[in-house]
Amino acid sequence: MRWVMAVALLAILAGCTSTVSGSPAGNGQQVEQTTSQRTDETTEDTTTTTSTEDSSVPAPPTEIDPAADQQYCDNPITGAFGKQMQVVVVNTPAGRIDCDQAGAVLTDYYAKRPDPDPGGDPIVVAGFACNQVPHPDIPQVICADGDSLMYSMWRQGG
Repeated sequence: MRWVMAVALLAILAGCTSTVSGSPAGNGQQVEQTTSQRTDETTEDTTTTTSTEDSSVPAPPTEIDPAADQQYCDNPITGAFGKQMQVVVVNTPAGRIDCDQAGAVLTDYYAKRPDPDPGGDPIVVAGFACNQVPHPDIPQVICADGDSLMYSMWRQGG
């Protein structure tokens, strides 16, 4: 019986200090990690907010070559100020993104930044660095991941 109590006491003492941590999924969202430390009668919790955005993606360009081969996508997205915006995919040698994917990335960008902010820093959305161009005309927002390039612009005409 004493042996069972000794083993139980050792198990309890070994489990009194624990750290709970994890690896975030890595989708560019803010993640809260909680660490708990237990001593005798008290439990202390600490919460830390860490950014999981990948900063290794180079900043997007600030303009698009008007002579570049571009695909104007059929489906508009809701963009700045809640207005309809045209999605455009620039055909690059290594580009792999299509109109649906480009529309999803730009929609997520505008969900994070619904109002134009030409002075802001780029943000990473689904692996793409995206930012408002410094002098918005055409395009408004450019996103790039090193291979693929896309942008949004105000819908032209009626």
